[in-house]
Amino acid sequence: MELYLVRHGETDWNVQGKLQGREDVPLNEDGRAQAVLCREALSGAGFSAIYSSPLSRAVDTAAQIAVYHTRKVSLDPALIERDYGKLSGMTKDQRERWEARGMPTGMEPWKMLAGRAMAAVDGCARVYSEDERVALISHGAWINSVLAVISRHKIGTGKTQLKNTCISVLHREPKAWEIVCYNLSPEEYIEWAEAQ
Repeated sequence: MELYLVRHGETDWNVQGKLQGREDVPLNEDGRAQAVLCREALSGAGFSAIYSSPLSRAVDTAAQIAVYHTRKVSLDPALIERDYGKLSGMTKDQRERWEARGMPTGMEPWKMLAGRAMAAVDGCARVYSEDERVALISHGAWINSVLAVISRHKIGTGKTQLKNTCISVLHREPKAWEIVCYNLSPEEYIEWAEAQ
């Protein structure tokens, strides 16, 4: 089977460099336009199911993708973004000052994030057949944790800056996942798909 991991469109907090975590920050105008481009890029994917994080920036992106697939978007709490605790809403400079003072963050541990993300990914392999495609619309830290686990930390967390509405494709081998492509903008995905 193939899994399509799609990051939500842009928000004002993305532009400002703020950690969003589980704050329900909506798509901005550019983010809504990105979601439409993503919808067009994935119009022929033929998804058997579309799952989304319950946060509105992911739900609204998923709703665009669902337009061509006659599938309702199913909300899955396992796809929600990492909980950044006290760091939510902070810019990079603010986070660095906070952490330099040794202040507690209350952030969800990475292993917990990666564990729930991979459980969701592996769960799809148990439910859907090898010739099906499923879309998971989620968030930067969530998707990066999956890429890190599958690539054995060659890409993903701490190494890959994911674009808004980027598309990453995973293929399920008999006993493991492989990364077919990752962090492609909708335009890059169209070029990639045409070359296959």
